[in-house]
Amino acid sequence: MDLSSPTVGVTMLVVDLARLLRRNFEAELTRVDTGLTAGEARTLFYVWRLPGQRQAMLAEAMYVEPMTLVGYLDALEKAGLIKRCPDPYDKRAKLVELTPKADPLLERIGIALQKVRARALEDIPADKRPILEQLLQTMKDSLLQEVSKGK
Repeated sequence: MDLSSPTVGVTMLVVDLARLLRRNFEAELTRVDTGLTAGEARTLFYVWRLPGQRQAMLAEAMYVEPMTLVGYLDALEKAGLIKRCPDPYDKRAKLVELTPKADPLLERIGIALQKVRARALEDIPADKRPILEQLLQTMKDSLLQEVSKGK
């Protein structure tokens, strides 16, 4: 079989970019001293963005397996940063809420995110950034439509 040299293309660029962003995010988390892994910090951020949600909904929003999320939530709960409360409509389900102890860490996570974002966008003109964001959102939406078709 004679294969031509593969091109990187947008898919591999985005995959590589995601890995680089994660690596930079992990480094910034260390610098701002959260004591959290990237997965735990991301989970805490999502609990802040989506307060009082069921664990299953959080896992879906984060695109992680429920068991992966449980590990992050266990660590965050042990650290006193979140609490799981019974869902008044379904006794089997748990709602996830922040504790006040999470506030200073969320501030540091925000600082880490801002630094990574600034570094990633520093060579992109300010007037082009909304276009980039719109195109990336369109790609995400297209992939989500494909996933929802498969359900």
